[in-house]
Amino acid sequence: MGSLMSGVRPAARHEISRADIDLLARGCAGADVARLLRRAERSRRLLMLRAVLDEAERHPAAAAGPVPPPGDAWDLLERVEQESPFDLEAVLAYPFVGNWAGHTLRRLRGSVDDPSPLWMQVGHVHGIAAAAAIRAGLGIQVLIPVRDDTVALPTLGVAHLPNRVNASSAREQEAPVAELCSASGRTEIRRGGTIVRLPSELTGEAPGWSGLRRLTAVSGKHTLSLLLDDVDPYRGLYGPRRPAPTKDAELHAWQRELEEAWNLVCHHLPQQAGAMSTVLTALVPVPAPGPFQVASASSGDAFGGVVMSRPENPAMLAATLVHETQHIVLGGLLHLVGLHDNDPEARLYAPWRDDPRPVGGLFQGVYAFFGVTRFWRAVYRAQDEATQRAAAFEFARWRAATWRALDAMTDVPALTAIGKRVLKQIREEMEPWLAEPVAEDAAAAAEKVAGDHRVAWLLHHVRPDERTVTEMTDAWLYAISHPQSEAAPGHRDLPADALIPDTNASWVRTRADLICCGAVPSRTLDSPFCADVEAGASSADQAFAADDHVEAWHGYRAEIASSASPATSWVGFALAWASLGTEPGSELLLRRPALVREVYRRLSALGHRPEPDALAGWIAARWPHALPAQD
Repeated sequence: MGSLMSGVRPAARHEISRADIDLLARGCAGADVARLLRRAERSRRLLMLRAVLDEAERHPAAAAGPVPPPGDAWDLLERVEQESPFDLEAVLAYPFVGNWAGHTLRRLRGSVDDPSPLWMQVGHVHGIAAAAAIRAGLGIQVLIPVRDDTVALPTLGVAHLPNRVNASSAREQEAPVAELCSASGRTEIRRGGTIVRLPSELTGEAPGWSGLRRLTAVSGKHTLSLLLDDVDPYRGLYGPRRPAPTKDAELHAWQRELEEAWNLVCHHLPQQAGAMSTVLTALVPVPAPGPFQVASASSGDAFGGVVMSRPENPAMLAATLVHETQHIVLGGLLHLVGLHDNDPEARLYAPWRDDPRPVGGLFQGVYAFFGVTRFWRAVYRAQDEATQRAAAFEFARWRAATWRALDAMTDVPALTAIGKRVLKQIREEMEPWLAEPVAEDAAAAAEKVAGDHRVAWLLHHVRPDERTVTEMTDAWLYAISHPQSEAAPGHRDLPADALIPDTNASWVRTRADLICCGAVPSRTLDSPFCADVEAGASSADQAFAADDHVEAWHGYRAEIASSASPATSWVGFALAWASLGTEPGSELLLRRPALVREVYRRLSALGHRPEPDALAGWIAARWPHALPAQD
């Protein structure tokens, strides 16, 4: 298989020095380290591609379709390498070629399913090779699978080829394929009676053709250039997707915000701008999950690609790009060195996720939000009036969240020596930040939002021991029926609560959204969303967001008494009570809310409705060891 594998011979072994690992850990690595990771990813990509072709040879279904054998695509890629190595690299390095290779390899090995024919998925390699050949100006004639009435050419775009009833050949009637011919700078794709001719400028539009468009931002000596990919079938994280073209108005909004966001990055994190512009190459736009929320993700297979919704302002876009760059860089580092064992058990709390996370997931989150915290710290320290209040809130919020997650990983046995070293470097970098003052109102708002998430997480994913709940319920019933009896202390061998992730948990974010509306100037109560949130919020939520904790306390207590006691009412009550002062009952409700709520539910089912604060205080007094050690 000739020269294409020359970059992954044993002599080309990729290594990273401890000094470079330390630079990455501290967020100080420049473009040179990013290029090192990119070279390693190039070799990994070739190995994955070769593995796909080798595995496909062992699967009859992979060769059951009407396209040529996958090895023909490899031969074409070798031709491109001889004529135009630059164009080969552009296609092989494209993030979503990596996504295809990873997904296809997992399917061939039986670890993922896909409803499409296997030959169609494996046959996408012909589209990859054709894209490289077209870029290089080679003359080719090749059959390519048609998926969802499109032919995808990675880095270039897609041709739209709707199915015609009068297919001109038996082959076209039996299986969705198209013939691509390219010669003398002209390319056309034919499916039955439909012909799509690609424009000479491939990024442009033509009948039946959607070319990829580019977003470019320049600030000083740094240029960020991203292909906006809304059509490649493998641009997502979980298998093939249909094209979802971005409207021109939205494209222009992305361009405007990217220019401003890139200026912020280059101004506040100049030492990271070079690495970011080297790492990031493609962006996949997706809808936002909701106001104040940004959908963003990246894949270890798709080095340089980011899937994200457009944030509400350029500063949030800058922070999100930093966040995803951190994920991508750490993914590249993990392909070179082990930072932790492959422990898949999801048991750790991540302040930025609603679900419990495995060690690897929390490690990724720590590194990503370390970068986010660094960004907001730099913006806050710049004392720019337009961004200072928002930066204060975001810095306070993610500083505390990242530090909490770092603490949670301190004694995790799955960490390797290098993994421990990376976390130690992050801790040393962050520790001085903890003493840096932040505006009191911003810090208080950040603490409220963090507490809201933490208590809700405990209610959704933690289950108290059944015997403990029964013992406490029986003890309460005995106490109210024998008021003169002196209660004995509860047993000391109180079992711990169990972590049982609730995959169907319904999170209510109204209270946190209200707090965010008040914390950040751009999220004023005059905005349509904030007005809607306020209108839909309970009076208790409004009082809590306005720092009227007494009113909120009474309001949440009434909600618990008069309803099915939803989790959000218990969370609000716990936070409001704790805001009025620390006592054992309020501490117990903050740290073991599921225990108190379950005892309350048992008593309610038996016709008793104690006040939640009275119940929590009684449990804390009767079972003082029920209060866990401070976490």
